[in-house]
Amino acid sequence: MIKTYYLAKIIRKLRLSSFYKCEIDKTARTSVGCSFSKMKMGRYSYTGSCCNITDAKIGSFCSIGGMCDIGGGMHPMDHVSTSPVFLKGRNIMRTNFAELPYSPSKTVYIGNDVWIGDGVFIRAGVSIGDGSIIGAHAVVLHDVEPYTVVAGVPAKVIRKRFDNEVVEQLLEIQWWNWSDEQLKKYGQYFGSPKMLLEMIEKE
Repeated sequence: MIKTYYLAKIIRKLRLSSFYKCEIDKTARTSVGCSFSKMKMGRYSYTGSCCNITDAKIGSFCSIGGMCDIGGGMHPMDHVSTSPVFLKGRNIMRTNFAELPYSPSKTVYIGNDVWIGDGVFIRAGVSIGDGSIIGAHAVVLHDVEPYTVVAGVPAKVIRKRFDNEVVEQLLEIQWWNWSDEQLKKYGQYFGSPKMLLEMIEKE
């Protein structure tokens, strides 16, 4: 039983992730079994396992759960058919009945300090504001304002994390751009936004 347990762990770790035209900060982390294409990810952000992320710009200090699908190709809804065999360019069927033009995938913008739960889907072109929280298995079809909690299918606003004054102040100080030295200095006050803001005002 013990040998089987460790063998399973080794096999799981061998599920390599794929990277295509990605720019990932050296402090960021990605888990196994992911597929990343045209992705940029900032400092101290991470993803869980088995994520598919295409054409996305992800800020710093983001926590992205496993099994998330972010961005990707769009199909033409106003054409007779949504199938790629009628569109210009290569497709998985290697067949083209027409060469109709189509719009490439739109970039997903994920701000800083965003927490995205497991199994979330975010449509191409959506922007997620700084400090937002996306509930597990949500389907995000529209932009999310900063420091907003959303959840559901489709995702709807649950509440704001803090009052408007605190949100404005946090967006103003942009702590995610601080140096590691500044983060160590003020990290002890991160348990309370108001305390952090008060300490900054004193200096």
